Amino acid sequence: MSTPDPYAYLSATDLTAQFRRGRLRPSEVTEHLLARIAEVDPSVNAITEVLTDLARTHAADADRRWAVGDPAPLLGVPIVLKEKHELAGHPVSQGVVELTDTPDRDHPIVERLLAAGAVPIARSAVPEFCAATVTDSRQWGVTRNPWNSECTPGGSSGGSGAALAAGFAPLATGSDIGGSTRIPSCYCGVVGYKAPYGVVPGLHPSTMDWYRSDSAMARTVEDVRLMHNVIAGQHPRDQLSIPSRPVGRPPRSGRLDGGTVVLSRRLGDYPVDSDTVANLEETASVLAAAGATIVERELPWRADEIMELAFAHYGHILAPGMAEQIVRSNAEVSPYITQFIEHALAVASRVGLLDTFRRETIMRDQLSAVLADADALIAPVSARSSLPAEAPTTSVDGLGRHYWQDQMAVPININNRCPALAVPTGFARNGVPTGLQIVGGPYDQEAVFRVGYAVEAHRPWAQVTPPLPTDSRTITAA
Repeated sequence: MSTPDPYAYLSATDLTAQFRRGRLRPSEVTEHLLARIAEVDPSVNAITEVLTDLARTHAADADRRWAVGDPAPLLGVPIVLKEKHELAGHPVSQGVVELTDTPDRDHPIVERLLAAGAVPIARSAVPEFCAATVTDSRQWGVTRNPWNSECTPGGSSGGSGAALAAGFAPLATGSDIGGSTRIPSCYCGVVGYKAPYGVVPGLHPSTMDWYRSDSAMARTVEDVRLMHNVIAGQHPRDQLSIPSRPVGRPPRSGRLDGGTVVLSRRLGDYPVDSDTVANLEETASVLAAAGATIVERELPWRADEIMELAFAHYGHILAPGMAEQIVRSNAEVSPYITQFIEHALAVASRVGLLDTFRRETIMRDQLSAVLADADALIAPVSARSSLPAEAPTTSVDGLGRHYWQDQMAVPININNRCPALAVPTGFARNGVPTGLQIVGGPYDQEAVFRVGYAVEAHRPWAQVTPPLPTDSRTITAA
């Protein structure tokens, strides 16, 4: 492992403490991270746009506001914005250049982050239409995992995950419609949170999709909690958003005395890699040592049935609009997008929307039964401990299985009122991080953060950094 860059891996919590004491200034941290992006990103390709002028303006403003004791929760903290999250005056394409549009308003979560004092430092790469578990597009090329350049950081928030792992900022935005926050968090060794549906506001029409959530990503559980509390809650531009109490901070001890955690190795019948299972079991042992009762249970789920249900949903909700946009703009897209649309429409043609409602209800009842006497469930995020960096040329195999079937995040999108927090568990033999998802009952956000804090307290990961170039500059007091 490389020696950590002294600025690059400071948490948002650490930075605000340093700013408060006058030991660091937002402007000096911002300059250092801009230089780091220039130095390191050519080997990672996580960034689509470096927001140099905007970052400097916001950082200088944060310097002034700290000098007068402004209490904004993210004041001066650099953040990477997922390219799909609208930033006024900056183009959005979601990896399809023919669809480029320039918004005149910020996305609701971007609006809230900037109001909280965050410094937008860069925008992160996504796959085309944000519809892949890798981050590879015709517009921006391949984004690589900082831990192993032959592997993907995941998708669709892979640019955000890679940027966090590479030390470009302590915070990043993500979104999750089938694991797009949790999968990159898993593969990049960072933390990502899929909030319950409606808790975090979005933009219409995508916010109508009950599988999705916009998300907080960071390198620590505390930073994710801090950022989530900024972006969550009812917003006037999203009538589907709901009021949300801030998630409280659990005890620093990480104790779980009296708590019960369900351990599910396979979420039914997913064929999970041995490294992922071993690291999951070690983490369960840590939670037991922290006072939790660990109960082993498997759900009566089959991966092929889950994927059929999910792709029927995508075929009814997503694919028709994607196809229409491609035709209307005469866009050139990668094979994985063409195959996604074809597969989703084919599945939807035989599984009606009403039938998806029935099957989703059954799955929700099954998870509720497993969680009835427990605080949370822990399970892998992905059955595969890594994936190649490049997008597959063939998305569906000879048995009709789509490559997304390796991902165990999708069942929790179906259980869309349940929170899910992805945290690291260790490493696979090829050096790529592994992770688990902590799943709570409907809207029980406190429970997943309580378990997440316990994992982090007893198996800390934030100071373990990937083998990337670091510069030799050191922190100087302001």
